Amino acid sequence: MPRKTQNLNSLSRGRVRASMNKYNLFNLYKKDKVSFDRLTLFQQKWKAKAETRAYHGEHLTESRWKTLFNPSLESVAQLDASLKGSRVQPTPMVLQTYAALEKRLELAVFRSMFASSVRQARQFILGGHVSVNGVVIKHPSFPLQAGDIFNVKPEKVLLAMGRVKPGLEQSVKVDNKQIIVWNKYVKSAKENPRDVWELKQAKPESLDTTRTENNAQSIKSFNDKLDKDMIRKQKETTRELILTRILTLASKQEEVDEKAFKEFGSQAKKCHDVYNLLFDSKHDMVENFSIEASTEFVNKKKPEMDAGEKHLTSSVKQILGEIQKVTVESIRVKAQESKLPEDAKTIPFTSQFAENLKTHKKLNKDEIMENEATAEISLPWQTGLFGRQDPTKPYFTPWTPRPFLGAFAILPSHIEVSFNTCHAIYLRDPIARPGHSEVITPFAEDVHERAYMYYVRKGL
Repeated sequence: MPRKTQNLNSLSRGRVRASMNKYNLFNLYKKDKVSFDRLTLFQQKWKAKAETRAYHGEHLTESRWKTLFNPSLESVAQLDASLKGSRVQPTPMVLQTYAALEKRLELAVFRSMFASSVRQARQFILGGHVSVNGVVIKHPSFPLQAGDIFNVKPEKVLLAMGRVKPGLEQSVKVDNKQIIVWNKYVKSAKENPRDVWELKQAKPESLDTTRTENNAQSIKSFNDKLDKDMIRKQKETTRELILTRILTLASKQEEVDEKAFKEFGSQAKKCHDVYNLLFDSKHDMVENFSIEASTEFVNKKKPEMDAGEKHLTSSVKQILGEIQKVTVESIRVKAQESKLPEDAKTIPFTSQFAENLKTHKKLNKDEIMENEATAEISLPWQTGLFGRQDPTKPYFTPWTPRPFLGAFAILPSHIEVSFNTCHAIYLRDPIARPGHSEVITPFAEDVHERAYMYYVRKGL
C-alpha cells in the first residue's frame, strides 16, 4: 500500500521528487547544497535520510523500505593488469544506497521515460497497461531480472510525455487570440508586403511559427513551384493564344509596328509579320478576334480552304510555331535562372506573398461549445482547435512534448530503451564503478553517505 499523497510538490518545503512536474523542477532549481553545519551526527544522518527518501521511493512507507534495504552495495572495478598502480577514481559506493529500488517495475518504467512520475507509473501498471516478457503485470513492486523486456502501451506513453490537453473553452479562447494576431499580420502584409517579408526572413527559425519546414525544404519547395509554374505556362503557350494576343495588342494601337509587340521580345518582328499577313488579306479576325476564332483558324483542315486561304493559313501557322518554340524555351530558361542554389540563405521576395494571405473569421464560442465538430480552423501552423486536432485523444494533439522535459531526460545505463516501440530491456541491476554510479540521483555523495549510515546503523 503506497504512502498517501500529501502536497508532494510543496514550494515551501522544497522537497525534490521523482517526478517531471514543473513545480518539482522549480524545487530542484532553488535547492541549495545540503548543509550539515552545526548538526550532531544523528541530525546529519536524519537530514540526509529525509532529503534522499523524498526522492527515492517516497511512495513507500519507511517500514516497507527498510525491508528492501540491502547494506551490501554492489560495484565493479577494472583490474590493472599492467601493475603500474596508476591512479583510479574512487568508486562512489554510497550512491548505491537505494539501488534495491531500481529493479522494481514502477521505477524502471519511470527511468525509461514511459511515465512522468513513479506514481503515474504505478497507475499504468495497476491499470494493466504494462507487460513484462509479453505478460501483463499488475504489481508495481514486481522485481525485474537481467534480460527482462517490458513495454508500456504507446497511447499511455504519449499521454505521460505529452502536453496537457486543453479544455474546449480554453482552446477556443486561445484560438481567438491567435486569429486576432494573424489578421493583424495579414493586414500589415498587404499594406507593406516587402517590409513584412524582410522581417519574416530575419526572424529566427525557432520563433517563426508559420514556417512549417526548414531552409533546405523551403528552397526545394520554391524550386518545385517554379517548375510547376514553368510547365503550366508552357502548356498555355499555344499557337491559338499567341495569335489572340497578337491581335489584342494590335487592336490597341492606331499604327501597328514592331513596338506594339515588345512583350514578345526578340519575336516582335515575327508577330508583326503575322499581323501584316492577316491585315493584308483583310481577314475577319483582324476586327473580330477571339480565342474561339483563333482556335478555328489554326485547326481548320486544308480540304475546307481555297488556295489563297491555304497559303495564308500555312504561312501564319509556320510563324506562330516558331514564336511558340522560342517562347517555350524562354520560359524554361527564365525558370532555370530563377531557381535558388541549395546553399541559399533566404528565399527572394515575390509579389504573391501577400496575395496568398487570407484573414480568418473569429470563432463562435457558443456554437463550438454545443458541437465541437463545427469549429473550422485554417491557420498556416494549425488545423483544428488548439490542442484538440483529434478530440478523441486524451493528450495534446498534434502531440507535443510536455514543458521542461529536457531537464528530466536522463537515460539510465542499466536499461536499454526503444522509444519507437515503447519497449525497454532491463540489462542488469545498477552498479557502481570508479567515478560513476548507475543510480540516478539529484544528491551529492556526502548526502548519500549519511543516509546509508542511518540505515545500516553501524556506519561504514
